[in-house]
Amino acid sequence: MVGAGGVMRKIELSGLSGRRRIRAAVLVLEGASVDELRRAWRWAGRLGDERLLVAVDGGVDTCRAGRRRPALFVGDGDSAGEIPEGIEEIAFSREKDWSDFAGALDESSRRDVDVVLVAGLLGGRLDHEWANLLEVARHAGDFAAILAPAERAQVLVTCRGGEMQTIRKRTFSLFSLSATASVSMRGARWELDEKTLRQGSLGLSNVTGADLDLIVHRGTVALVFPASGV
Repeated sequence: MVGAGGVMRKIELSGLSGRRRIRAAVLVLEGASVDELRRAWRWAGRLGDERLLVAVDGGVDTCRAGRRRPALFVGDGDSAGEIPEGIEEIAFSREKDWSDFAGALDESSRRDVDVVLVAGLLGGRLDHEWANLLEVARHAGDFAAILAPAERAQVLVTCRGGEMQTIRKRTFSLFSLSATASVSMRGARWELDEKTLRQGSLGLSNVTGADLDLIVHRGTVALVFPASGV
């Protein structure tokens, strides 16, 4: 089980039991706060046996501010400050038609990462935030989960599910990120039994119990725990 702050306090992800070593990657995006970086790094340390810190273009500046040396820099360099000497670099063309974050998720999948933590998923330019969420949905099947312990909310995107320890009586939402998803959930005020979710507002504003058990039978879903949810 994994401990951290926020409404979701601990989590055990489905599909990771029995693995010899679990690899977690922390992707630090442009605009991520140092606090988000630190929270993501703590989650990664408890979820994985190995941690890979990846500066995604301008995220290298947050790594520097947080006194963390990334193992890998990924990006086209259009928003990055000075890249530390001696670290591995994967440079993209500035003429590409996809984001640096998309490239970082692709690279994480190629390196057999099991779970991804994202610092800076939310915030910044609105179109960047939307693009980030769409890329998370597109890449969710490559990992056991993608988790963003952001300042505004904790976000968990998964095609599998997990068991979570949560603060009681807090608002959360469960959304389908695929055309449809089938889920079962125990431990909330409104429980689900192989419920079909469609894209839209279905799943908005449920209430936590002490524990949540989520099984994703089909599709991709996002659990959203707002920081101020009551």
